[in-house]
Amino acid sequence: MVVVSTAEGVEHVHQVLENHERARKNVVVKMTPELSIKDESDIDSILSFQQNPGCNPYMELKHFLQVYHENVEIHGMVGFDFRSFSDIIRGKNVVSVYSYEYQDDIAEAISHLKPVNLKDNGKYLLSFTVGKYDEKALSRHLASLNEYMDTFPEESSLYWTFREATPQKVTLFASISSEQ
Repeated sequence: MVVVSTAEGVEHVHQVLENHERARKNVVVKMTPELSIKDESDIDSILSFQQNPGCNPYMELKHFLQVYHENVEIHGMVGFDFRSFSDIIRGKNVVSVYSYEYQDDIAEAISHLKPVNLKDNGKYLLSFTVGKYDEKALSRHLASLNEYMDTFPEESSLYWTFREATPQKVTLFASISSEQ
């Protein structure tokens, strides 16, 4: 992964990639969305963060890395892996992370996700954690999650996973193509 925040840095992206052993995937993260990468032939993904007022791109990078760690490096109970994550971020995309903790009822966290504008061309990861595996509680959680997942556009791609961890939280990772 190459993180770029200046025009001068953009000029060195390919030099950095050439000087390092070919990674499984070459990902460039633009900390400033206005930056332009000229030659994309050896880059699998070019990501930027959604620009919201008061948004700190470095906190967004931290959340992005946290999503990767919690859902790819630590395997959940549903088959989500590096290949799935690569599918979500492939190409030029604007990414965002929404994460909310909950105590007993996952619906309280899901209610915070409902205002997120879901796009037809979006690729999404919906992940959640449970403090301890309990079949009855999981059934209730899945009912609320299924209701929410039914609101996603048919043309979007949605992956989901869960694992045991505290704090209990629901996270939506969104990757929207910036090529339109």
